[in-house]
Amino acid sequence: MALKCTNWHEVELEFIRAKEEYDRKAVEWLSVLGERVVKYAREHGSYTDRTGNLRNSIGYVVVQYGRIVTEDFSIGSGHGEAKTQARAYALEVARNLPANKTYLVWVAGMEYAKYVEAKGFDVLEGSGNWIESTAEKLKAEFVRFLKSKEK
Repeated sequence: MALKCTNWHEVELEFIRAKEEYDRKAVEWLSVLGERVVKYAREHGSYTDRTGNLRNSIGYVVVQYGRIVTEDFSIGSGHGEAKTQARAYALEVARNLPANKTYLVWVAGMEYAKYVEAKGFDVLEGSGNWIESTAEKLKAEFVRFLKSKEK
């Protein structure tokens, strides 16, 4: 049995629409995951945050094809410096990513976060471990989300 297609333009348009839908859903899903991972990092940080800056400097960006498409560094009012540093650091990380994919980048923007982690306290490592330990479950969630009719 042979298949004949006479309107390749329609086929190409459908592929473009499908890719755009995939990209849109990837951003939406990674944004939700970003909220979850940032919440996890803020709630499970095993350090004493005397100034509130370290916890308030944890945020995320979703980068798609080299562009920041969504971000969140908010946790109420105040701590503007922490949020500003977090966003600047996330943009720096995003600039160094290949521009052909979609990424979730979450950061702790305070310079001293790496020293706190080096002393054995959890700033972001626990949230990274959570992502790794639930990777298969998260992939399955994403597949279900892609198949959903939500727009």
